[in-house]
Amino acid sequence: MIQPLRTVHCRAFVALTLVLPAILFIGLGARRPLLGPSVHASDVADAGNMVWESSNLWQKLAIRSRFYRKSERPQDIYVVLQPAQDLHEPDLLLYWFPIGPAGDALQGKLVGPFTPGKAFVLPLNEGHAGYLVLLSPAHQTLFDTAKVEKLL
Repeated sequence: MIQPLRTVHCRAFVALTLVLPAILFIGLGARRPLLGPSVHASDVADAGNMVWESSNLWQKLAIRSRFYRKSERPQDIYVVLQPAQDLHEPDLLLYWFPIGPAGDALQGKLVGPFTPGKAFVLPLNEGHAGYLVLLSPAHQTLFDTAKVEKLL
């Protein structure tokens, strides 16, 4: 009685050693791509053309927002955010909403974790306008919003 169970377990073990790595690699290949190329603000400022700059774009905070376009990738718009003072909120995330942030939260696209001076690639829609939103998942609050007019 023990010998048939050992045979079944051995075959199951061999099958799992073949199937589990295949599932892992298929899952890694099917996952969503990274949020965009990691670009530093100095790279964008040196090689890009400034499209627009505003210091009073955000509703609550004084954050200088600069929008750039690189000549080798004209379809991409980069934004560099530089707050006037340090933001002491934990784990702020930057989102792009094609419609107002009061709309469906699932329509927002994560741009990346907020880091002052980092260049973010905006996932623009057809209208090339929308809202930049800073969310604090730690406090589960909307930290600040900025309406971005048509950039092109």
